[in-house]
Amino acid sequence: MMATFQQLPRTVLFGLEPADAGDGYMFESVGSYLVRLAYAHRKAPHHFLRHFLNPVLGQGQVSNDLFISYGFSAMNGYRPKAEVYVSALAVFTGQRGVELLSMSPWKTLLDSMGKGLFHSSKKWCPECLYQWRSAGEVLYEPLIWSLQSLEACPIHQCTLKSSCSDCGARQYMVQRVLPVGYCPECGSFLGEPSGEDDRQALSQKELYLLDLVASRHLVIEGVSLQQLLRDGIRVVMSRLGVTSTKKLEQLLSFSKATISQWFSDGKRGTRPTLSTLLNFCVAVQVSPADLLFHHKRIDPDAKIAELDGRQSYDNADKLDWVECQLTKIVNDYSEIISVNQVAGQLKVGVSYLRYHFPEKTAELVAKNNELRAKQRKARNKRKISLVEEACQHLLDGGVFPSHNYVRAALKNELKNFGFGEFTEIWREVTEKL
Repeated sequence: MMATFQQLPRTVLFGLEPADAGDGYMFESVGSYLVRLAYAHRKAPHHFLRHFLNPVLGQGQVSNDLFISYGFSAMNGYRPKAEVYVSALAVFTGQRGVELLSMSPWKTLLDSMGKGLFHSSKKWCPECLYQWRSAGEVLYEPLIWSLQSLEACPIHQCTLKSSCSDCGARQYMVQRVLPVGYCPECGSFLGEPSGEDDRQALSQKELYLLDLVASRHLVIEGVSLQQLLRDGIRVVMSRLGVTSTKKLEQLLSFSKATISQWFSDGKRGTRPTLSTLLNFCVAVQVSPADLLFHHKRIDPDAKIAELDGRQSYDNADKLDWVECQLTKIVNDYSEIISVNQVAGQLKVGVSYLRYHFPEKTAELVAKNNELRAKQRKARNKRKISLVEEACQHLLDGGVFPSHNYVRAALKNELKNFGFGEFTEIWREVTEKL
């Protein structure tokens, strides 16, 4: 018996398995995995990092900026800090493939600085979180939610959210205190059913992003992805009858020397950003997996590339049009619509709206806050009513409405309460009895 135990490997941390909803691209991110691992050891994530992981790795103090500003890059990316965390989690938990929860498989393919790789703040699909909690499944954050090139959920075709529905707060990139799926400002659950009006089909660029992420298992250690990319582009050029990268750039209306630099190993050579690579794939109608790993499948069909960048408005007519549309939105809408969403609809930047139309933008924000306050008040009133009814029902039956009895009575409704919210409401109601 002792020999059996000696043969079993021991790990410093609990061997928590990463979550994965299937489909090849709905796998957990490193940041989400670290948060769940911290809670598996009954520690808040910032305590787990500050008092265990960072001291062990010699990473120094844990700054709030890690959670707020650069958490995606530090956890989900492929730069040195991310490599340290990924390697440590793999060793300490004994779990294989932890590096596949980040963008590290694409380190030799994409821009070394990771420019434009991640969203500037957390985004999530509220319907995914809602369905997972309703089904009693693990709450986690897939890696694809953090990638800047994805704006809609591939499962539910709803726009990814970036702020809490209750308090309007933007979320930490990596949870600092609360578990995955809860707002750190108000404790509310971030999941909710999405309306049918919010559905939108994924763009070809987003579909190609999923294709790239799902093909991470095809990456072979020691094989240069940059060289595979060059070989794939050569096949594209050959089948399009293009004799040089300069002519390919002209055919696709790509920026001058962009594709040419992907072929250079000198100081002027660069690797593509994720967005630029996907734009190229869309322009030649070749999936990233085929471009890298299945060259025999490549059958390009060139068109003008849709490069990143917003439409500019440089004359009075267009400025007036934006003002007219913004005024109409502010006056007519009856549901919450963020400044970011309005800017996206009008094809301008948020700073553009705030600079040219500060009063209308402020009015929009004020109306959103007013609508959120009404929603919170209505939800809170309903929750108080549920607890009061449950307490009264127990009292009528001669049973004192203790915390556990009331929880049991509201078992089917508890999923609608925020983190710690039920206890607070129960305490207020019972004090009045």
